[in-house]
Amino acid sequence: MTMKKKRLLVALWLSVILLAGCSEINTGVTKPSVDPAVTATSPNNQGAAKETADPDSPAAHVVVDANFEKIQGHIKNIDYADGNEIFIVADNLYLYNLDTGRVTAEISQGAFDQQRFQAIKNGYVAVEAKISPGNSNGGLLTTDGGIAYNAIFYDRELNKESEFHFNTLLNGNETILSLEAIAFSADGTQAAYATSDGLYLYDFKKNQKTTVVDLKNDDYETRSGVVEIEQIGFTNEDKTLAFKAQSFDIPAVIGKPSFDTCGTVNLDGSGLSNRTFDNYTCKELTAYNKLLLLAEDFTMPSGRILVMEIPGGKTKLYTLIEKRESGFISGSDTGRYFATSLSDKTGWKIRVYNTNTGKLEAEQRISSDGEALYMANDPIVKIMDDTRTYIVLVGAKQAGIETKVVVGQF
Repeated sequence: MTMKKKRLLVALWLSVILLAGCSEINTGVTKPSVDPAVTATSPNNQGAAKETADPDSPAAHVVVDANFEKIQGHIKNIDYADGNEIFIVADNLYLYNLDTGRVTAEISQGAFDQQRFQAIKNGYVAVEAKISPGNSNGGLLTTDGGIAYNAIFYDRELNKESEFHFNTLLNGNETILSLEAIAFSADGTQAAYATSDGLYLYDFKKNQKTTVVDLKNDDYETRSGVVEIEQIGFTNEDKTLAFKAQSFDIPAVIGKPSFDTCGTVNLDGSGLSNRTFDNYTCKELTAYNKLLLLAEDFTMPSGRILVMEIPGGKTKLYTLIEKRESGFISGSDTGRYFATSLSDKTGWKIRVYNTNTGKLEAEQRISSDGEALYMANDPIVKIMDDTRTYIVLVGAKQAGIETKVVVGQF
């Protein structure tokens, strides 16, 4: 690959809201376009309050060249770091400052199959999932499911400080369900993780494991019908864990399969709240300090998204502009905004909404340039709240094509 190609197919200009109409993103700067309205519907069924996005609301039209020349190889992913910095995963791992447009740290990485980052006090933690071959004849998976979950702790300059192997906490055939079933407290001293046996808390300072929810207990009522916890996150000043689960009715209904629930539980196991919602199914959890984003099943979108306030559990149900977009939700770094992505005949449509009001803040259309590979996977979308900056990667999940990167400000 030539150096020119390694600089990617990038339209990286900070503009006011997202590109208008069906404009192609070759030069990177076009007029913004904001759809006229989005309906915010309260869950108390007292009616819909229509809110109109103000097309003149952005205060400035700032154009800045984001220099990605030092990013080598295909950009595979981006994730939140701290402040206005992001992680960029390419041939190496990069810490990139959006204010200065420069790489502030760079390290090489080992092989992994999935990876997620989180900023913690005085540094960062990367959680990685790696599929390992089995030990028995025929290459069968090991008894732990063949997936190793590891946490790598870094300082602010990406110097590796320590590594932790979650599989050392497992017993027998116990398995960690997914990368989304591991979460860290803000100070990095505690990790929560969900397994086939329960929900646990691990204290790194004390080297101590405690049980939050015991799924081996036959008393379904004690655990509010929860039979499997699929996703978790710290919330409420790290005093509470939010979760997405599979549950049974109490009392159980013979022959009825498990169903989707979402809820919260205190770190000591008290205050368990396991909820369903009228005419809404929560499938994807994004947890923040004071709210939860609960997105629905992308295979059966209704055009809505549920936001739950923490603590208290008060909910808001927002109706989005188009029905299909509610199946693809991306939360911002601190939860002030969320984005949706929706494909059309010519490319992708990205919309940014205000989490507090449901108001549409920005919209951008990204052309596929007639390249089918750009439409093969959903874009990766990140939003930086303090600077109202969005970053979109198109083609990052697809081999054989250069990633298109769009950075804008609304």
